[in-house]
Amino acid sequence: MTLRRLPPLAIALALVAAALVATVIATRHSVNDAFVTVGDGQAIAADQAVRADLAELDGPPSSSELAAVLAQHRDDGVRYVALVDSRANLVAEAGTPRGTLGARALRAVREVVAVQGRLRIESPYGSRRRWGRDSRGMRFVIEVEPTQADALRAAADRSILIGVLAAVALFGVAIAVVRRELRRQAGDRARERERRLASLGEMSAVLAHEIKNPLASLKGNAQLLASTLPAGEKPRAKAERVVDEAVRLEKLIQDLLAFVRTGTIERSAYDPAILARDAASAVQGEVVVEVDAVRMFQLDGARIREVLVNLIDNAVAAGPPVHVHVAVEGARLIYEVTDRGPGVPATDRDKVFEPFHTGKTRGTGLGLAIAKRLVELHRGTIAVDDAPGGGARFRIVLPEA
Repeated sequence: MTLRRLPPLAIALALVAAALVATVIATRHSVNDAFVTVGDGQAIAADQAVRADLAELDGPPSSSELAAVLAQHRDDGVRYVALVDSRANLVAEAGTPRGTLGARALRAVREVVAVQGRLRIESPYGSRRRWGRDSRGMRFVIEVEPTQADALRAAADRSILIGVLAAVALFGVAIAVVRRELRRQAGDRARERERRLASLGEMSAVLAHEIKNPLASLKGNAQLLASTLPAGEKPRAKAERVVDEAVRLEKLIQDLLAFVRTGTIERSAYDPAILARDAASAVQGEVVVEVDAVRMFQLDGARIREVLVNLIDNAVAAGPPVHVHVAVEGARLIYEVTDRGPGVPATDRDKVFEPFHTGKTRGTGLGLAIAKRLVELHRGTIAVDDAPGGGARFRIVLPEA
């Protein structure tokens, strides 16, 4: 189905779903950026709040003082507070750190780094003027649990999940609409095909009956004329040519009538292997019948034999050797007729079963159309594909009655 033939509703749903997917992707990137920004802001705010609480101390804070500050700011996400000297020795701490505190040079006045799920902020601390020379190079370290950023990410993840589910649902609805449209179009094509076949059948029946009697008279008089002319002379050859063409038209009429009359079947118990061998013996050519374990099957033996004769005859004309394989798989009877001819192009595999479609220079093009109708009357299927090793393979599948 081309884009122009897609239902407008399906196209609209697919476009909305694609827009949702694009929005989800863009939102995900924005959330990641916002997560970093919110986390850094929370860490800096916590650092400032803790510093404000310790601002009035006359010297470096003790571990007990840091513990009191930690307890006061736990709801703000503060999980660890420490004071480290210039040699990375702990002066005081409260809480449990993530990772280690090594000696490092600060690249900025205040830095925020991620450490095993927390945000660590380090900044110069102390006043040489107030605390003496020992306070020089001290660092204040705070680790903060990014609770605000985590809450933001959780909310964003829920929104993204809802967007993804909505996009999937819209895609699913679009696919369902397309499939329904495909089924509707297939049904319309099938009904149109049945209408054409019905019209063709009626027209064929009328033409066949109108032509049959004059053709019989023409054929009889041509045969009589040919028998009275000397053998080997041009008038005799021309009269015989008329007889041959009358016979060909007679065969066409028979095929047309057969095509029109294929409306009912009469089932009875038949041996599928015997039908295959009988059909093979009716065709001149190299035909090999291969039979797996089979059993009696309810079908219209005469009609299935007609189908097999047609397929085998076509296969012999396409390229021998011809193989006929018969098997019963569960409740299905399967016939396969393969040849070693040029095969059937993929673009023609449906057309070969249409009335009057033929690749032969002589022929009505009704044989496979009749075969298809007879198989479908048995509620079966017939199809053609490539045979293993080259050639064509016609496969008939008939369900149990």
